[in-house]
Amino acid sequence: MRKIRIKDIADLAKVSIGTVDRVIHNRGEVSEDTARRIRKLLEEMNYTPDIKASSLALKREIRLAVLMPGFVSEHAFWKMPMKGIDRSLQELSDYRLKVDMFYFDQFSPEDFIKRIKDFPFDTVHGVLFAPVFLQDSLEFLQRCKAQELPVVLFNSSLEEGEYSAFVGQDALQSGKVAGRLMNYGLEHRRDVLIVNLSARKDNYAHLVNREKGFRAYFEDNRDRVDRLVSIDLNGVSEPVLEEKLNKAFERYNIGGVFVSNSRVYKVAEYLERHGEINTRLVGFDLMPESVHHLKKGSIDFLLSQQPEVQASRGLSALFNLVAFNIVPERNQYMPIDIITKENLEYYKPDQGQNNESI
Repeated sequence: MRKIRIKDIADLAKVSIGTVDRVIHNRGEVSEDTARRIRKLLEEMNYTPDIKASSLALKREIRLAVLMPGFVSEHAFWKMPMKGIDRSLQELSDYRLKVDMFYFDQFSPEDFIKRIKDFPFDTVHGVLFAPVFLQDSLEFLQRCKAQELPVVLFNSSLEEGEYSAFVGQDALQSGKVAGRLMNYGLEHRRDVLIVNLSARKDNYAHLVNREKGFRAYFEDNRDRVDRLVSIDLNGVSEPVLEEKLNKAFERYNIGGVFVSNSRVYKVAEYLERHGEINTRLVGFDLMPESVHHLKKGSIDFLLSQQPEVQASRGLSALFNLVAFNIVPERNQYMPIDIITKENLEYYKPDQGQNNESI
């Protein structure tokens, strides 16, 4: 019989490899129920540590790189995955692990190209990557493949690219969920506005797929809406946003608005200013500004993709692949959490941490 591995115990216990490791070495915080379940499995499976693999991982320095958009004051989404990365680094502090951060401007393909031009392909052992610019990102993956450098993606998948694993939401399915939520909010047949507020939608594969999923839902429910109208605002200024939305509301009989990314609060502000209190609004992510409008009722539903956990699980998968040659599951889809003002106070972004983190 083959030797029982930590991964086998983790799969049986439905926890992460790191949680099992913490129980084995009596370090870190693990709930008593979880620890008891893991110890029972360790005994039943007659598990013995792989001293050779652990000592090798402790002795050699493992250098990983994170390539992701930098965060700016007016849009703090990317601070959330950084929290997950920081948490994972603390939990991996027993190992000789070095992580180099490489940030790029998500609105500038030129900046991304400049960043990867001097990327240390020959000195790192793996890359955690949040792709934005589709073609440039695919070229980056090709260069990593040429260097035999494993890559784990998070936040957005690249179906055409070659990578070791993806951690994030099924964007197409999350769009369908958003469609169903919008359907619940429509009192009678109306027009529905699909708003993209990113710099260029075609640069973000997950935004394209969210809209596809949203439209697919109403393709199957044609009797619920008159028209689906898309406006791509491409990161415009506040006055231009106001103008574009004014024209849309003047021209169409809008009963609901679907915002494909985390800037849904911008539309909520507009609806409040113009007294459109009966317009249903659905968007993504627990940004502080969006949470504020969710509580007030100007946003009806937020879909959370747990960006902290995405980054944490992504770094965990990459580390275990490099350090222990544990091949990760290729697509690790996050739950599609539906948040309303009624359940917001019970929702904790770090809920289930032992199952998600390293």
